[in-house]
Amino acid sequence: MFGLLPRVVAVLALLVTASAFQLWHDVNRYDAHGNECLYREKSDVVCSRLCVTDLSSCPTSLQPSCPDNQLFCADGECHDECTEDIQAQNPCHCSRSGSKLPSEAQNLVPCLTIPNVTIQQFHAWNSEEDIRIACGAEANITDQSKTVGVWDKNWIGGDIEAVWAECPAAPTPNYKYNESYWIATYAVNGALALLILVWSVYKGFAEQSVRAATLNKTSGADNKHLDSPGSAVYDQNRDKGYNLSEKPLVGGVTKTPLENGSVDSTDPAMPNSCLHGYRNKLLGTACIWAITLVTLLWICFLGVWTADYYGSLPGKYSGKLYSLAYGSDNLELATFLILWGISFIILIVLYVLKPHLRNYFRLLALPSKGKYVCVVRPLHEVKVIEENTNWLQHYINVFTGWLQVSLSRDKEYTTCPIEKT
Repeated sequence: MFGLLPRVVAVLALLVTASAFQLWHDVNRYDAHGNECLYREKSDVVCSRLCVTDLSSCPTSLQPSCPDNQLFCADGECHDECTEDIQAQNPCHCSRSGSKLPSEAQNLVPCLTIPNVTIQQFHAWNSEEDIRIACGAEANITDQSKTVGVWDKNWIGGDIEAVWAECPAAPTPNYKYNESYWIATYAVNGALALLILVWSVYKGFAEQSVRAATLNKTSGADNKHLDSPGSAVYDQNRDKGYNLSEKPLVGGVTKTPLENGSVDSTDPAMPNSCLHGYRNKLLGTACIWAITLVTLLWICFLGVWTADYYGSLPGKYSGKLYSLAYGSDNLELATFLILWGISFIILIVLYVLKPHLRNYFRLLALPSKGKYVCVVRPLHEVKVIEENTNWLQHYINVFTGWLQVSLSRDKEYTTCPIEKT
């Protein structure tokens, strides 16, 4: 290992200090030996549209001329009528509108289309300049370096009479987050959060008396029991760390009156078991149904985005790809991944909280007055390992123990209705 370290340092130093030239970023400019490539011919090159503020400023060869009863519209073509949709297709606006359209471009209109050209000496690393020169020559534009600018770089004014519509990349579409489906998402999840918050506050106040009574009775039983040690059951339970709030009965089996809100047992068959009484409440039941409904809605929401990705939504969106993401496949895919992640987290949280979830939305009650009783029994794991474990096994045991507690898998929770006879 130590012999390899100097080699790694030497390679890193070479990478930092060595000089090099780019072979691939300037496409076809240099050959494998670093020599500049010879010029080559390129045919059928498409020219950008030439844009002006007044059609009379177009070169003579690009002056628009339409048949009788037709008009030259902002899309650069002749039509019987220049409708709003046609006007919106102005190539000099570079697919921008509203606040995203620069004020200098608002009055631009296109000249006629320049025919495709052939470039005899085409430099792939300087293609934009080569195309401008060839297209300007085709349109009989003289000294275009002073009279013709480039969209978003040089606007009409002074010596510049026209601009090439070399449109920069369109801005990445994004949500305004006031779309109907997002508003519905906020409303549904916000209502669920508010419902759970109201229940939590109500549950905290409603269970105060039960928890106080349980605490007082448990404390009293503990004090009384601790004042009279000496029994075999007491000594055995104390050594094992069991709860000592119970009253010993014949045979070493203990029992606490069901009037306690929480009942511990030292039954040898169920050591450290605990009983809790619960009763239903309409608001808590509504919370459970709301959680179930919202979880199903999240899954359906994922289905809607999947259908939109393939253009399978019904109605006016039928056959349109990425209609919910403004036609952007990247935005749609990113949205789906985020929604899928949220749905996955929801399902994981529900799985972890499954042992506690239903009873959380019930009110704690005295077992004698409750409608349901929950038996909590610790689960003990028996591991057959060597007497002296290594450090790796030790940390694995620590981690698995922490994981079991975090996922509520260190105890068994059994809830059943109370049947009275």
